[in-house]
Amino acid sequence: MAGCTGNGGNGNGNGNGNGDSNNNDDTGNGNGDDSGTPELSDNEMEALHGWSGGDGAAAVNHLVEMFEERHPDIEHDIKPIGGDANENLNATIARRLANRNPPDAFASWPGKTMEQYGGRLMNITDVWEENDYTETMHPKSLEENRLNDEFRAIPLGSHRLNNLFYNVEVLEEAGVDPESLTSYDAYIDALEAVQNNTDAIPMTMTTRGSWANLQYFVEFLLGTEGQDAYESWLDGDGDKDALVRALDKTKNVIENYTNNDKSSISFPEANDKLINGNAAFFTMGNWAYGMYRNTDNFEYEEDWGWVPFPGTDDMYVWHLDSFLFPRDGNAPQKAKIFAEFLGTKDVQVEFNNLKGSIPLRTDVDGSRLTDFLNLNVEDLNNLDKFPPTLAHGLAGTAQELSDCKDAIASNFMGPYDSEATAEDLMTVF
Repeated sequence: MAGCTGNGGNGNGNGNGNGDSNNNDDTGNGNGDDSGTPELSDNEMEALHGWSGGDGAAAVNHLVEMFEERHPDIEHDIKPIGGDANENLNATIARRLANRNPPDAFASWPGKTMEQYGGRLMNITDVWEENDYTETMHPKSLEENRLNDEFRAIPLGSHRLNNLFYNVEVLEEAGVDPESLTSYDAYIDALEAVQNNTDAIPMTMTTRGSWANLQYFVEFLLGTEGQDAYESWLDGDGDKDALVRALDKTKNVIENYTNNDKSSISFPEANDKLINGNAAFFTMGNWAYGMYRNTDNFEYEEDWGWVPFPGTDDMYVWHLDSFLFPRDGNAPQKAKIFAEFLGTKDVQVEFNNLKGSIPLRTDVDGSRLTDFLNLNVEDLNNLDKFPPTLAHGLAGTAQELSDCKDAIASNFMGPYDSEATAEDLMTVF
């Protein structure tokens, strides 16, 4: 099948199951020109992503504009596949790969999630080495974008997961000092103060997808039981009682201090409540900041603020967005040009400024980033604890993540059964 598509694939007998076949070029004949440099065909380069709204739409639209300006001769179809937490995008990719009709690139989470694509991704180590990305990308991002000892992805940005955003005016009305929010008990006191002294929702949430409740639970687990308890669970040596305690605390907040429409709204709609002054707090990855950045007259420290999620002030909960590159696409050489483009300084700065994430390039001038993003860069470079995100794919394989979301969907979407949820979560790892 790969040979019949005209894309090289394993047609020369060099394919090793790891995506290392050397004849991926746009000509369809595996030869290129006399110098050994493949010629570009007329095939358009197709790249899929999940940024259809909220923080990501403005960022990716600008990315496309930059690509068209820099490479006006490359036909492309860079388009969104919308859906909460990449679920629709992931399903589309799985179907396309199964049907041997892969896109040339797609946005995804690297790390353990990428293992599901073993043997189906193109080797782009040459892109990394020829552009010195092995030296200029953050060291923490290197292994996450490797599979079978070769680079298969390019990191585009990093989000921090353990954020507690707040509306300045609501907290002032409630008499809450955000700097006091260093523990679970202090946070509950703040939620009570908002509930008793204002008309605002103490904490705005979305629980429409099980990924969100899984993410909330991990934040409470890290904040109250610590990184060791979290990573011991991931390593298969977890303490069920610790999971139950964290789930009980998550349940308490969801049931008593959140918006009534949480099960029917998306995360951007939940975030809008904070922006509009109808809610005090919102915990989410700092893609939520992308919405603040793109809202007129909603300024950092004047209208909104940020503290680490209570109990996680010494942590940067680690998340990565990358583009992955399937083998046997229609335009592999154009895909490599796209990969090179994604790693350049200007793209990393301008995309992440709009997205609310931080560049993975370590040689970016901090004056080009906002104050909030520079704060995140400083923590990425200086903190000691980097627990990987589970709900967004770094900490577990695709199957493990699916099983965790199933455990949440079955037992922790209302009513909230902490014991049954913990029992199921313990069996995953």
